[in-house]
Formats: sequence, C-alpha cells, structure tokens
Amino acid sequence: MLRGSYSNRILILIALILVNSIFISAERAAEDDSIEEIEEKIFHISEEEREILELLFDQMQEIERLEREKEKILVEIDEKKDEIEGLEERIERETKNYEDKLDILKEVLRSYQRMGPISYIQIILDAENITSLLRRVNTLRDLTKNTGELLDSIHKLRDELIGQKMNLDEKLSLLEERERDLIKTIEEAEIRVGELEAHLASLQEDREYYEERLNTIMEMLDDVAILIQDATKEFTHIIREGDFKEEELDLTITSQGIKALIHEDTFNRIIQSNENLPPMTIHFHPQFIEMEFPEENLSLRGSFIILDEQTLQIQIEEGSFYGFILREGTIDKFFEEGHFILDIRPIIGKNAVKSIELKEGYVELRVEIHLF
Repeated sequence: MLRGSYSNRILILIALILVNSIFISAERAAEDDSIEEIEEKIFHISEEEREILELLFDQMQEIERLEREKEKILVEIDEKKDEIEGLEERIERETKNYEDKLDILKEVLRSYQRMGPISYIQIILDAENITSLLRRVNTLRDLTKNTGELLDSIHKLRDELIGQKMNLDEKLSLLEERERDLIKTIEEAEIRVGELEAHLASLQEDREYYEERLNTIMEMLDDVAILIQDATKEFTHIIREGDFKEEELDLTITSQGIKALIHEDTFNRIIQSNENLPPMTIHFHPQFIEMEFPEENLSLRGSFIILDEQTLQIQIEEGSFYGFILREGTIDKFFEEGHFILDIRPIIGKNAVKSIELKEGYVELRVEIHLF
C-alpha cells in the first residue's frame, strides 16, 4: 500500500546508511550488483549502521500498518455515514407518517365533537337488539382505542429510529476520533524519520544509484507476502496429498483416548515432497513452532490452535526478515488471505483432536475416539 513519500524517504535513508560502508569503489557506477551480492553486503555493515537500519525498517512497517488501519477506518466511516443517511430518511418518512396520522386523528376528534354526546347516545339507542347494541358500543370503543394505539406505535417506531441514529452518531464520532489519532501518530512517525534524516545528514552522495538497488531489496518483502499467501493455500492439503506412512505416526492408547506423536522430520519430509510449496523447514519446540524459508531469509514463529475437531492452524505471532524484526502489522499482511491450516482427517479419521502440545522435535496430539 505504502510506496509513496514515506517509504521513498526511508529507502533513501537506508541507501545512505550503506554508502560509507559498502560500495566504496570508484568504479561502482559501472557495477551491476546482483541481489545476492547486495544482500551479502548488508550483513557486513557496522553495528551502528545496522541499528539505524533496523530503526528505519521498523519505522517503515509501522507507517504502513497505520496507513492500512487508516484506510479501514475511512471505509467504516463511509459505511456509518450511509447507515445514518438511510436512518435519517426513514425517520423523516415515519415523522411525516406520524404527522399525517395525527392530522387524521384531529379530524376524527373534531367529528366527535360536532356529533356531540347526543349523537353517541343516538347511535346506541338505534340498536335493534342487545347484540346490535354491544356491537355498536364495541365499534365506538375500538375506533377510539385503535386510533390511539396507531399513533403510539408510529411514535414508538420514530423514537427507536432516533435512538439508532444517536447510537450511529456516537460510533461515527468515535471512528472520526480514531482517524484523528492515527493521523497524529503518522505525523509523529514522520517526525521521527526526520530526526533520523538529521542524524544521517552527512551521507548525501550517490543516493539515486543506491535507492534503485535498495528499493529492490525492500520490494522483496512484498514478494514474500505473495509467497506466503500462495503457500497457505497449498499447506492445508499436505497431509491428505502427502505420502504419510503409518509407521511414522507414533500411537499410544490411553484411558483418555489416543495419544499421537508426529515428529518434525515427518512434517518436513511431506512438505519437501510437495512441489507447490517453497523450500521451507518446520521445527517444533516446547514453546513455539518455527518455520524457516531459507531462500527468502525469512523466519516465522507461532503456535498451534485447534480450529475444530479435525483442523489445526499455525498461528504466526512473530518473525524476522534478513534478521530484522517483523512488526505485527507486516505479519498480518502476510496472512490477509488465509493462514497455515492443517486438515488432519487423514491421520485421525472421524475421531476428534482434543488437545495439542508442542515438544522438542515433535508434536503430541490427544485424540478422542468416536466409534460412530
């Protein structure tokens, strides 16, 4: 989303950091460095330069996250405004309906007054028998009662609509306040970038040359997002389509059901046999799952969650790219179209997984047996 002024400035700054530590040859303008060579040189910058680079990378991710959040809020604001506009139209219609019915009631009451009490008595006395009398009395009573109830119902509906509008007005006000807060936060982030600019003011030469090359590296993060999104779509099929050997599943029957152990070597063998997945390796540890994408210099960490009785999800919570920490917003962007989902029906059949526990080098499933 953000490839405008903010990221361009940040990319320029990153380029400037590297000017004094890499590409110092007088013939560098004629060089055609590959991405691999540029990546290699990034790892050989000084500690101070790397710290600044990490700050810039972190700042870029934060600004992108804020911009995405701002866009979502603007969409919500537009939706709320549309709802409010629709409610205002309904309130206007019901108010007019109420006023029209009120005018009718006034006419009815004026008719009653013109008729006077003698007319009511006359209507009743004209009854030919007791049945006719009761019917006339009930008709007069219902006429008065129903007119009042009609007005009450219209008035109640109008009040409910006004209450809904007040509620939407309050939500809209909160959204607009969030938008103002976000704008302020983005402005503060821009100020911090300006401070870093001042810190690096001495590094001003050859920035266009390096901006083009460093821009390629930063765009690699977008390529990684696409790679992850494609991988998540394929990941759910790996157990069903993989060559899962029965002897690789360590099963034990307990009083509470079945305990199944799956080792990381088994997972990795199945993953690596899938040609539609990028090169990746999974490691199980007691506190987290680690997913490594060596060709992308990407590392992700997370945990298992149980979606339903036969489906698991790897919930990624943190990660790094070329050693730089990935912010939550960047990770969320990776998984906008889906997560790493595991359909484990080929392993447990119609039975139900009740718990999952990570161990060093393997994962332990507790499965409840369903006979029918």
